[in-house]
Amino acid sequence: MKKEPYNKENRDLMSSIYDEFEKKGGAAKLPGMGKPLPKSALEGDIFSKIVKNANYLPSWVQRQKEIKQQIEIAMKLKDENSRIKEVERINQDIIKYNRMCPPALQKNQLSASLLESQYKQWE
Repeated sequence: MKKEPYNKENRDLMSSIYDEFEKKGGAAKLPGMGKPLPKSALEGDIFSKIVKNANYLPSWVQRQKEIKQQIEIAMKLKDENSRIKEVERINQDIIKYNRMCPPALQKNQLSASLLESQYKQWE
């Protein structure tokens, strides 16, 4: 089998599209071309900024907000049995949350007696 010589156009579709765009001078027409990037563009997590600018909310972030609201409701319960049942239900949601979120953001399950202090991890 004969090996074809390396050809720049055979790399991949996106590279060839970009090369064509560059040949037509498209990059020179972009707003801000030649100007330094603002400091805010280089700070923090770039992925989070892109997601935020796209108004995308991952499902695990939505679930985190729901759990926080459930904890707030549970903290208002005066009856100990009701509070324990609510915390058990919340713990089931925490298990589901931990399965869908990044490992570094997983949370511990709650205890009905320590609910107020554990709420801080959900803020």
